[in-house]
Amino acid sequence: MMVRRQPTIRQREIVRAIHSKRRGSMALAAMMSLLVIVGGVALALDRLWLDSAKTELEAAVEAAALRGGQLLASDDLLRVDADADAQLERARQEAGRIAGENLIAGKPVELDLTPEGDIRFGRLVRRERTGENVFIETTDRPNSVVVRGLHSRSRNNPVATFLNSISDNEGADVSALSEASVDNRVVGFQPLSGVPVPAMPLAILREAKDGDTRESWMSQIEDRQGSDQYGFDERTGQITEGPDGIPEIRLRSAIRRGDPEKANVHLFDVSGTATIDDLLQHVRDGWTDLDLPKRRPELRLDQGAHQVESLSGINGPVPRVLRESIGQCRILFLYDKFLPTGRSGAGRLQVTEAVAGRILSVEVLEDDGCELIIQPGVMTTGTAILASQDEGSKTNEPKNRNAAGRSEQVANRYIYKLQITN
Repeated sequence: MMVRRQPTIRQREIVRAIHSKRRGSMALAAMMSLLVIVGGVALALDRLWLDSAKTELEAAVEAAALRGGQLLASDDLLRVDADADAQLERARQEAGRIAGENLIAGKPVELDLTPEGDIRFGRLVRRERTGENVFIETTDRPNSVVVRGLHSRSRNNPVATFLNSISDNEGADVSALSEASVDNRVVGFQPLSGVPVPAMPLAILREAKDGDTRESWMSQIEDRQGSDQYGFDERTGQITEGPDGIPEIRLRSAIRRGDPEKANVHLFDVSGTATIDDLLQHVRDGWTDLDLPKRRPELRLDQGAHQVESLSGINGPVPRVLRESIGQCRILFLYDKFLPTGRSGAGRLQVTEAVAGRILSVEVLEDDGCELIIQPGVMTTGTAILASQDEGSKTNEPKNRNAAGRSEQVANRYIYKLQITN
């Protein structure tokens, strides 16, 4: 019979030491695995954090570029003695302000607003060989602005990450670039989804015949023969008294039992089927795709004049609604032919061109007519339709009248399309 020997104290100590080493090794392995997992999670979170920060910065510089581009097309373009450098500086500061209203990783976006900093102005030049548009930096009649956003260690404003707190890393670099441009090769308009064409259904006499005493767009505005008694402060949105370098035109609507051909402004129905409520909505907000004639999703002016029906004067609730739009820069239209079909302004108009302007004053007269004072303005809209690239060489050139009284240039002095171009 075999007798089982009990382990000695020494043997038990050896066994306990072996078990202890195993437990220590397992604990160390578990700790190392946990560190790997935590590090992987931290890296993944940092990646998501930085991706989110880049998206935020991209949105900020895009908004800044659009605001800067919008101010490249300002009323200063209509002033003879406008300060071009001041216009660019305002565009730069406004772009920086818009960027600063956006956040990156919880902090305001910072741009270098010096002339050699993050906001640069220039022109898009088309290379004939490749057909691509190239940004050329210049302050001579720029039509494009490039905005760079950079939060980096070199600027002492990197994006903090989770790993910053457990390492000596100062943070991560995040950058973004956006370019916005304005283009005035406008040949028409098309409502966007949820965005109406910012037009007002007012047609203004384009040019008066010899001996005609009515004020017209060509004489008062293009030839600068109109009075300059009022102004508009784009920063405050207020009408001011006194000259501001941009002439005005005084418009009179047709009156009851009067000669409608003595009017030089008419309210018209673009669809031919609008009710008075529809027309009031057009005055307030412009045209949606439902307001344009059927099977015509866009309104183009490069394919001949448009025949539209005018209403009987500007009266009833219309003057009140027009007053609500005082100071707003809106798309207006010029007509060169009017065929009366009734009294008090009803008739058929031939609309030939689109311009932009803002109402400064609306006055209902004793004879039930309406007098408007309108000043031209410069505006941007994403609903504009541009001419083909083949006509692009004439962009920004002034309009000239040929013998038939037609515009020889594609460029529109008053309306620009604003868009992201990179």
